Amino acid sequence: MSSSPPPPPLEKPQVIAHAQQGLSYTAFECKWVPCSARLLCLGSFPRGTGVIELYELQGGRLRLLRQIEKSKPIKCGTFGASSLQQRYLATGDFGGNLNI
Repeated sequence: MSSSPPPPPLEKPQVIAHAQQGLSYTAFECKWVPCSARLLCLGSFPRGTGVIELYELQGGRLRLLRQIEKSKPIKCGTFGASSLQQRYLATGDFGGNLNI
């Protein structure tokens, strides 16, 4: 009995959709919250204010946990400035501000 060789490694990264969510604003970035089943979406409402939304993945669906509106649109964010236990979010807005 001969065994077949293993499949070749994937040459390109694969994107797997776990859930989809419609948004009422322009999203500039989405980030997984480290060590959790949560994600953040950062962006701008059409009226020119910023938005941060926190979602939790439950049973293949996204559930909105919290929405925070800011005076300036949010351009970017990172958890890279804190430990995995603290999970502080650092954001940059279109006014040139850095917030943690």
